[in-house]
Amino acid sequence: MRVAITGASGFVGSHCLAVAVAAGHEVRAVVRNPAKARAAAVLHGLDPDGIDVAFADLTDHDALRASLEGADALIHAGAVFSLDPRDARRMRAVNPTSTRVLLEEAAERSLDRVVHVSSMGVYGAGRTRVDPNTPTGPECGAYTGSKIEADAIAVAHQEAGQPVVIVCPGGIIGPRDPSPELSDSMAPVLDGLRRSVVPLPKGACFGMVDVRDVAAVCVGSLTTGSAPARYLVAGHLVGPADLLRLSAHLTGRPVRIVGFPAPLLTAVGLLCDLVGRATANKMPLGLEVARMTAANMRAGGLQEVDQASAADAFGFPTISLEATVAETVAWLHSAGHLSDEQAGNLAG
Repeated sequence: MRVAITGASGFVGSHCLAVAVAAGHEVRAVVRNPAKARAAAVLHGLDPDGIDVAFADLTDHDALRASLEGADALIHAGAVFSLDPRDARRMRAVNPTSTRVLLEEAAERSLDRVVHVSSMGVYGAGRTRVDPNTPTGPECGAYTGSKIEADAIAVAHQEAGQPVVIVCPGGIIGPRDPSPELSDSMAPVLDGLRRSVVPLPKGACFGMVDVRDVAAVCVGSLTTGSAPARYLVAGHLVGPADLLRLSAHLTGRPVRIVGFPAPLLTAVGLLCDLVGRATANKMPLGLEVARMTAANMRAGGLQEVDQASAADAFGFPTISLEATVAETVAWLHSAGHLSDEQAGNLAG
């Protein structure tokens, strides 16, 4: 198929690019920075000159529409993803609107398949069980709000009979993140790996998923299964403390975990937002993350996600949590994000 991929220079999008090329699809990378697209292709071992690149910022609606010229399918992985409160207004404006423009154009051009990358974040953070029929919301802030609205647009196209597949990943980690500063889903992992004493929320539990498994579901959805469809790909349900203990076991580095209560977490998140706005600095925690985590903690953590449809169609997940953590740490070391000491047994 001739597949247009928005956000193809980002974490999920670049992995989708690599998987699509490996599957034999003709790929068009729809990006706002062609140089970053070339760098992402090289990171994944692809020939950058063999990738068709279309320049289209998510705010340039005419360019977005034109990027689908001649395409058979679309993977919409592009979005403003930031947990920085200074990006709130941009997320609320860009994410739903760009989704609406692209899906309307895809319907106008009668594309064979559209894959919309949503998020497990569209579901209320206080839910303990989620299945494909669980209502979305409520939001915890600008990012989740923008994704809920974009998800609703994709659902509306499904209800209108369009061949739209919605993929909802959990917290995404894994090797080969094209961003020099790492994506907002990877940066907290790196921060924890660099410390010997780490404050973590007590009783929280989230879905953590390998970016390669997410890409496999997105690209697989182009030719496998029916559409409309909705795939929950939360991944492995694990507490942040247990995730860090696993990394400590694999690296051989001792780590002391300090419990963080929910009320204090929310207060610190609010303080970080205020300081970040006042100083124009990116802070290690924001109010939206604090709200999500606190709600998760109060509910006793996410306990069950119905991922059966993704498991049946794609054998999801194919990568164990231990393999994800080991390969992520090894890549972070090889990319210069972790020192020999921080990577421990996985340095090399």
